[in-house]
Amino acid sequence: MPTRDYRLDRAKGILIFTVVLGHLLARTSPWGDDALSAPMYLIYSFHMPAFVFLAGITAKSNRLPERILNFLVLLAAVLPLMWAWMSMFGLDPDYSLLTPFWYSWFLLSMAWWMVTVPFIERFPRAVLVTSVTVGLFGGVLPILDTELSAARTMVFWPFFVIGKLYGKQILDWAGNLAIWQKLGLSAAALAAITAFYLDDVDNDWLFGSLNFAHFHVGIPEGVGIRLILDIGALLMTLTLLAWVGEKQNVLATIGRHSLSVYVLHGFVVRGLQPALDDSLEVIGPIAVFGICLGIAVLVTWILSWEPFDRALRWYATTVSGLLLRPFARLRSTPGRHSAAAVERKAPATSAN
Repeated sequence: MPTRDYRLDRAKGILIFTVVLGHLLARTSPWGDDALSAPMYLIYSFHMPAFVFLAGITAKSNRLPERILNFLVLLAAVLPLMWAWMSMFGLDPDYSLLTPFWYSWFLLSMAWWMVTVPFIERFPRAVLVTSVTVGLFGGVLPILDTELSAARTMVFWPFFVIGKLYGKQILDWAGNLAIWQKLGLSAAALAAITAFYLDDVDNDWLFGSLNFAHFHVGIPEGVGIRLILDIGALLMTLTLLAWVGEKQNVLATIGRHSLSVYVLHGFVVRGLQPALDDSLEVIGPIAVFGICLGIAVLVTWILSWEPFDRALRWYATTVSGLLLRPFARLRSTPGRHSAAAVERKAPATSAN
């Protein structure tokens, strides 16, 4: 009987905490401050690529329509609730029918990536090469940007494919490194992120949501920057996996319930936005970081409470099941009925 791999859960627990912390800090306009931009570069350089990589490891093609629809159902619920929630606080939700709002892009991108799972399983090498090419060169296309989460889906797709094809081997490899190898890997990863910070790389590159035209760069420069950023994200992801450990603890519990933390934390962050907006000017960067760190710990812990996660999954699967019910007969293909009929007739034929 297979046992649960707590390394994945622990890694997800760390990453979902960085998501919450990063979104809290983002409300304080941190990129113009030297002290706060450092942790922002660290967080945004790898946390979503790493999350996508882990999603690839656990992606399965069975019950694919339900899995895809679950993400779309959650997206359809989050958007109107978030718009109403922000309006209560006098914030502009910046409504757009084709553009997932803020953090909800990940739900739509997950649906897109899940569509590709059968192709990854059937044509692994071809899809790997295609995903890397699309991830590096997708920014060339001027018509694809934040609409339908197209740019981020393309940019982070290679991490999903690599996770699906080689994630478990990479996880084992990173976890079995010697201490000196882990230290060397960590130094290389931190050196890459430090270079981004010291070189003052435009933070919009880290989001993966904009095309090359936005940055006014040509194709060679745009592809080169994207490649360097991907290498940095890969090094940081490997560093995380090397040190994450495999024991069941609170981090593993949080990671197991990371969906509820991801979906619900946005409401907390936006509810606190009026207080966070001007906090940097009032209390300074060190105090802002400490407050956001404390809030992030508390929010992550509370929202990982199992009933929250269970309720969200029940809602998504229930609605998906109701939407798919009219198509249930289509899943019973004529071939299956024919095979069943042959099996029923087989004993009588043998008797003759």
